[in-house]
Amino acid sequence: MTRHYTPSMAQALIGFLLAIALPMANAATFSVSPIRVELDARHRSDILTFNNSGDEPLRVQIRSMHWGVAADGKWQLTPTDDLIVTPELLEIAPGHTAQLRVGSLLDAGASEASYRLLIDELPNLSGNKSAPRPEIRVLTQVSLPIFVEPAQATRSPQLNSADIEHGVLVVGVGNRGTQRLDAQSVKVVLTDRTGHVLAQHDSVANYVLPGSIWFLRMKLPPDICPRTASVSVSWPNMANTSLTHSITTGAEACEGTSSP
Repeated sequence: MTRHYTPSMAQALIGFLLAIALPMANAATFSVSPIRVELDARHRSDILTFNNSGDEPLRVQIRSMHWGVAADGKWQLTPTDDLIVTPELLEIAPGHTAQLRVGSLLDAGASEASYRLLIDELPNLSGNKSAPRPEIRVLTQVSLPIFVEPAQATRSPQLNSADIEHGVLVVGVGNRGTQRLDAQSVKVVLTDRTGHVLAQHDSVANYVLPGSIWFLRMKLPPDICPRTASVSVSWPNMANTSLTHSITTGAEACEGTSSP
């Protein structure tokens, strides 16, 4: 059977063939230290050190973003002038280091202010003239958290919700405190209606910003899902933070859990 290709289809096919034919160049090899910055009234700025361990010059651009969380738990990053970053463009020779300063003039508020520095690798202007043919270069982006501490720091996790959706346990982990809950390991315990422990797991929780919710998701085994009546989450590095929430979702939410 003869196939007829439109011009757009032909262009797409040519682009695909070129992409799979071109060799892939590695992204630049660099490190940043520290990987998190905490600012307060006595410590209004910090220094980030970049190390270019690759064999090509490195160019990076730094953008300041306010870090919020939507109702569904997804991060929201919006450009901000709250942070002072200098310089905003770095050029680092192979085997060398460079520094930038990040700071804030904000006074301590009732709740911690959260930001992200987006560090974008830029194309190398010098190029690799010795390369025998064109390359597709994978550019790196790094996201570093920046926190401006509150006047009074408290951390208070809570379980806002617990449901089973198509065999997946979804627990809404909230934060009633004024300071974020750090990304850390938590213990999750599942019990039946009599209080018998069905299973327990160690899970990694993400950052939970003040006043926001992060959703922990866990696939339940088919034999445990219908019997699960409550869930407990414990923060081992925080005292008195073993919280329990009942699961009111019916057994029909476990239908199809045996499917791949």
